[in-house]
Amino acid sequence: MKDLLVWLGLRRPNQWESLTMLDHLILSPLNYLASSFYRLVLHLRGTPFRPPRHKAAVRVVCISDTHDQTVDVAPGDILIHAGDLTNNGTAADIQKQLDWLKSLPHAVKIVVAGNHDSYFDIRSRCDDDRRRAARLNLDGIVYLQGESSVHTIKEREISIFGAPDIPECGPKSFALARVSSFMSDVHLNQNVAFSLQCPYFFSPDFDRSRFQYSPAQSPWLSKVPPQTDILVTHGPPKHHLDLDLGCPQLLREVWRVKPRLHVFGHCHCAYGKESVYWDDMQIAYERLLSRPPRGFFRDFIPNQSWVDMSAVVFHGIHSVLWKWLMGGPGSGQGSLMVNAGQMYKNTGRAVSRSIVVDI
Repeated sequence: MKDLLVWLGLRRPNQWESLTMLDHLILSPLNYLASSFYRLVLHLRGTPFRPPRHKAAVRVVCISDTHDQTVDVAPGDILIHAGDLTNNGTAADIQKQLDWLKSLPHAVKIVVAGNHDSYFDIRSRCDDDRRRAARLNLDGIVYLQGESSVHTIKEREISIFGAPDIPECGPKSFALARVSSFMSDVHLNQNVAFSLQCPYFFSPDFDRSRFQYSPAQSPWLSKVPPQTDILVTHGPPKHHLDLDLGCPQLLREVWRVKPRLHVFGHCHCAYGKESVYWDDMQIAYERLLSRPPRGFFRDFIPNQSWVDMSAVVFHGIHSVLWKWLMGGPGSGQGSLMVNAGQMYKNTGRAVSRSIVVDI
């Protein structure tokens, strides 16, 4: 039955696609209502922050998940690529992407690796790159792997922290036999489609990437410096532009640091930007979404999720009234999360949709 519904476009085929309306109703109509209300409140609250009044705005241009392709990129001061420059992750493929980024006019170019960019993890490099001792030319590129860089732009200091780490998203071994077996299990015959839809390393030479971690081995505890203005990760935090595939440990770290801007990718179908305000509404919203889905019928039976939903509504209405009655549109207290994936859904086709943010 599900195969028929997928064929009719009523159900999503896999977890890397966006939920359909029927998917929402089957999983949790309450969560769907909460998410719709949450997005409405964010819209009514306006811009989460504005550049400093007496200082020039710094324009940040965000892209991710280009997978060997090039796109038109908006002009700006800082260009951020949040990983998955390539599909196979060889040094030659990565260098082509780096050379393209170098040709762009942005003064500062920040790159983090994605789980497809295996060259950056020594243990995941293909045999040919190892034999040739292949090296990348990173001149003009700031590559961040669990580290910060500080840049003076328009007489302002901008601190940027970048890290490629993501939760495990594939088989424990990326050997060809295991990948072939996995492909057989999910009835996929197109290598490229498999590689782009599911962000696994697709090569017999790849072993498990240390950029991927199990939930019990989260690398995020107090990892990001508190003075970070821009956080760049390949994967998203839980519950925000993540298809529910994001990392809860990363979310906790983002709550601790509260960077002005958080740029990521990885989940192609979750492209977009979302304001966050670090307030009681967001706490209730994330708590509601963290509960296991109860299904269509059980959602109508009173349960703890109803309490969370009530809190989302109460704090959401309060925040909108406070904003418009006391301060007017816009805000200076929030942050912005950006999923900058350039891959159009899981088609294997990149489109020009860089996201521009003034900070």
